[in-house]
Amino acid sequence: MVQALTVRRNLNESERKRLDDVMNQGFDQFVHVYASVPRSLRGLNGGLQLTLVLPPICLSLCYLFIHHTYQPSRPCTTFDQCASEMRSMQCYHQQTNGWSDIGYSFFVTGSDGNLYKGHGWNWVGAHAYGYNSISYGVCFIGDYTSTLPVKSAMDMVQYDFTSCAISAGRLSSYYNLYGHRQADATECPGNTLYHEIQKWEHWESYLP
Repeated sequence: MVQALTVRRNLNESERKRLDDVMNQGFDQFVHVYASVPRSLRGLNGGLQLTLVLPPICLSLCYLFIHHTYQPSRPCTTFDQCASEMRSMQCYHQQTNGWSDIGYSFFVTGSDGNLYKGHGWNWVGAHAYGYNSISYGVCFIGDYTSTLPVKSAMDMVQYDFTSCAISAGRLSSYYNLYGHRQADATECPGNTLYHEIQKWEHWESYLP
């Protein structure tokens, strides 16, 4: 680190600016790739018994769907608990639903402060029928029929996640935000959370 700073001081202004640009670009890419908890750290595998080949998703997307798990009904509060629940959901989605992997793109918990990677940025999920190839699905762990997620969890999705996705070119700056029930016959993401996201910027009542 000391050597790198010494080299930077010896550069002229133009060379220093080019070096800073490269470093900033590299740091941004690091944040976009590693900001969420990697699958391997929470115990998810690449597919229990893959029956489908995961198709790549085309960037940048114009749709973002909000979900809740309903079951488990309470948000996990520790990393170990969250990892266990993620593994259980993956098994259910693959072994019961017959999907190629866990359905959602990302998960957010109630209190541990982590964003958990499901299908992630680059692969088509299974969360909103008819819109999977053109949307990301972010799922809040818990039942939000009559209560809301904690504010820090909602802020992470509403501000941090979307800002990161837009700046990385993953999500269009003109994206539309929807609740899962707008695409499928479901009560997801719960009445209380659904009414809440209607106050968020980018929420759209019409789903084409």
